[in-house]
Amino acid sequence: MKPRLLVLFLAGFLVSCSSQLTPTILPTETSSIRPSSPPSATFTTVPSPSESPVPISSLCSLLAGHSFQALQGYISQGFTPPQGTSDWDGGHHGLDIAYYQRNDEGGTGGHINGTPIQSVFDGYVAGLGFASTYGNYLIIETPANQLPPDLAALFSIEVSESIYLLYAHMQVLAPFVLSEPIDCGQVIGVVGNTGDEYFIAEPHLHFETRVGASNIHLEPMSYYDTQATEEEKTEYRRWRNSETFQLFDPALLLDYGVENEDGNG
Repeated sequence: MKPRLLVLFLAGFLVSCSSQLTPTILPTETSSIRPSSPPSATFTTVPSPSESPVPISSLCSLLAGHSFQALQGYISQGFTPPQGTSDWDGGHHGLDIAYYQRNDEGGTGGHINGTPIQSVFDGYVAGLGFASTYGNYLIIETPANQLPPDLAALFSIEVSESIYLLYAHMQVLAPFVLSEPIDCGQVIGVVGNTGDEYFIAEPHLHFETRVGASNIHLEPMSYYDTQATEEEKTEYRRWRNSETFQLFDPALLLDYGVENEDGNG
């Protein structure tokens, strides 16, 4: 074969072969894809609400419709403290308030029996029950931070202490439970003559004031009763004669009421 013909033959052969070949595509290196990081959480700081100041209690008369000044004229027996440790339950630990015919200005006459008794301050029930010396009684606690500062100072009440007021000889047992909130001026009972006849004859309100640590609850108490339990006797002595409470003359509170009468009689 001549050289020129050979060259043409080889060129045609190569073209024929190349048209039958399928090119192989080699994979290219793919860079790894990392998932995007989740967005960080955003926290919104909510300012804590500031503590609302405890409202100072109003001052209300012990008897509905009677001013503090009128109450001073109703005192039938005053305060006499116990005389020494041997006379731990002697004296007269409070004031007795009674009248048989109202003669104060604006009075309409009538007997004190059945007159509505009011809470002197806002507070909480600290004790209630029946005792031979008190009849149906109720004790209401008012913490120092709810008292007018000058009144707290008058009774030397510290920040961690409360004033405890006892109302006794009510006609029926007070319809409350321990720790129940009570409002100033709320009717808590009516004047009666419950209790042992040795300790009470005519209807009257017996009223006591003591100071002690805050948040004390007194269980039912009794003493001069053959049916009284040891627990009731212990509670009676805790209230009447222990370092738990300090006894004060309630006349201090009445005097303060006369000076600061706010129309809530």
